[in-house]
Amino acid sequence: MIPAFIRAEVREAEARRVRAAHAEGDPDRLMRSASRAVADEVRDLLAGNPPASPDGEAGPRVCALVGGGDNGGDALYAASFLAEQGVPCVAVCLSPRVHERARAAAEEQGVVCLPAHLPAEDEPLGSSRELAEALDAPIWIDGICGTGFVGGLREPLASRLCELEGIRSERGARVVAIDVPSGQLGDDGEVEGPLLKAERTVTMGAMKSVLALPPASRAAGRVRVHGLGLDMGRSRVILMEEADVPGLIRVPGPDDHKYTRGVVGLVAGSQTYPGAGVLAVLGAQGAGPGMVRLDAPTRVADLALAAAPGVVTRGGRIQAGLVGPGMDEDTRQAARELAGFAASSGLPLIIDAGGLELVPDLRDEGIGEFTVLTPHAGEAAALLGALGRAAPRWRVEEHPAEAARALAQASGARVLLKGATTLLATPDSRVLVAPQGSAWTGVAGAGDVLAGFLAGLAAGWKADRERGLPGRDFDALIAAGAMIHALAGADAARAHGPLGGPIGALDIARALPSVLARLLAESAGRADPVRY
Repeated sequence: MIPAFIRAEVREAEARRVRAAHAEGDPDRLMRSASRAVADEVRDLLAGNPPASPDGEAGPRVCALVGGGDNGGDALYAASFLAEQGVPCVAVCLSPRVHERARAAAEEQGVVCLPAHLPAEDEPLGSSRELAEALDAPIWIDGICGTGFVGGLREPLASRLCELEGIRSERGARVVAIDVPSGQLGDDGEVEGPLLKAERTVTMGAMKSVLALPPASRAAGRVRVHGLGLDMGRSRVILMEEADVPGLIRVPGPDDHKYTRGVVGLVAGSQTYPGAGVLAVLGAQGAGPGMVRLDAPTRVADLALAAAPGVVTRGGRIQAGLVGPGMDEDTRQAARELAGFAASSGLPLIIDAGGLELVPDLRDEGIGEFTVLTPHAGEAAALLGALGRAAPRWRVEEHPAEAARALAQASGARVLLKGATTLLATPDSRVLVAPQGSAWTGVAGAGDVLAGFLAGLAAGWKADRERGLPGRDFDALIAAGAMIHALAGADAARAHGPLGGPIGALDIARALPSVLARLLAESAGRADPVRY
């Protein structure tokens, strides 16, 4: 798990190190360290982007875009290190004032620094021959706006960013951003103005929340954290990693049996939506519980038994519940009863799809400590309205972290807001981020599989807790479940080729066991899988 912090927190921690460097007579020590990391990332890109001819190219290979703050200084120092190693570099200074020591270091290595007044503010960048040649470089270093940027973008910078993004898109320039992509970005991932998208980002000191949370995270590309030895506190945002899985999912031992591995109860599927029940059952089985109980109409039960003969269609003891997939009016009462039972018994409960309509009443009666809501953006907007916090769908899509937190606070439950990047928000405002999966996963029924999978994981967690086994982080487990589901979708899609291909929800369900097994097997040499 990677903790992510708001930019002001990191800058405050950095400031203490910078003051120490000043006191020791080397004020740019951290800046040079950061710049070397940026230069390393650029060299890695250059290795995959060789010159057009053995003699090299006539123009620069790297263009440093330089702002007026420390971010611009980082870019200039990075250009100086690259030029020292024989990489042709040029710098475009987008501010009349730049970091002077870094500029001197760059010019000493032969980096040409083009001044900000070329061209005039009312002329496009391409109108200057020098700038046009500079921007023909295949790789750009984005040192325009760093973590210290606050407020709205002013002119001419806003227009220049729009121009640069257009040129990047047209020419295919590969951008390495320093700290964060330049633009008007919020710490909760909001994009509020022009933005220069990056293929890679080298961020300093610690992961930033703006790089973890969508939609801004989608503009950062691959993120590398260059540690500076900062002393950071507790973060409100956590980015999940594949390496977290072995510490969250227990591998069964020789003394385990079906009742110690967890029993999950599902009210899923209906005469109207029979397939939802089947997919939820298969998703639950993919998590490895000892038993899956299904309460559904006869037609749904028959289909589920055909797909998974081990499913039990009689009631009995359970350790986690799921309601909502495929719910209609005929199954509403059964869903309501299971939800109420789980809440009153302290059992984990996953509420998905149609079951979300039950949340206002459940909140008033006591929703349960380990209840997880799994809406997509449209369902989240509708539920926020039902709970007195109206928000249109577009607002949820553009501010997903804000919406997930608001819904968690309004409902008292955990909220897994589904999307390309899925977020788990807790009532105390913590957000866990499941990395983005394959776009091929966005198919009907994928949510039913996910809901079942989460319920299966929760049943195992509760079974361990009942036996007094060491606790595992419930929130991290649910977020890891969303990540595993995304990986299963990606694996299923890649079976059709390197770019993926069309899949159905059943393909995702079938891929879950192998993905989980792979993640547990990859723990060898790292943290051991949980075994008791």
